[in-house]
Amino acid sequence: MAPLTITVPASLGTRPVSDTGTLLTWVKSGGRVRFLLPSVVYRPGGDGRPEKPPATYRDYVAYLHEQAGYHANWRDEETTTVGGRVATLLTGTTNEPMDGSFGCPTARADPDKDCFGLQPDYAFRVAVVDAPGRPLVAWTTIDLTQVQNPSAAFTRFEDMLKTLRFR
Repeated sequence: MAPLTITVPASLGTRPVSDTGTLLTWVKSGGRVRFLLPSVVYRPGGDGRPEKPPATYRDYVAYLHEQAGYHANWRDEETTTVGGRVATLLTGTTNEPMDGSFGCPTARADPDKDCFGLQPDYAFRVAVVDAPGRPLVAWTTIDLTQVQNPSAAFTRFEDMLKTLRFR
């Protein structure tokens, strides 16, 4: 993972459940937050083989926009800064699984089990950050079968992003 510091809400606990060179994850009753430096992506509509992820922040945001042609629904997009770097925030939903479309933490990851992308019945608040070296993708998920209005969780995620600093 790109060296960073972040203040995590108490609702997520103090320790991540995964902390590798490419993936940080917090899962607690208060929600789920992930930070990923994708090693590979599985392009919706592609041939099912892993590809190198988009190399720049702008290319990664364009790649997410392309997913609208494959069941991704994006809204509430805004440009901001995270850790002093340009970032794009957007909310996504889908009616079809999009396994691996955000990316995978390793090149050999199983797209159905170890990789990430939009999923039915969930709303995702996604941040794409122009991190040093390559795009950093962060998101929180809300189970829409349990929570009808995800705005409080999305605000908590965005407040968490405001504390991120690259070292």
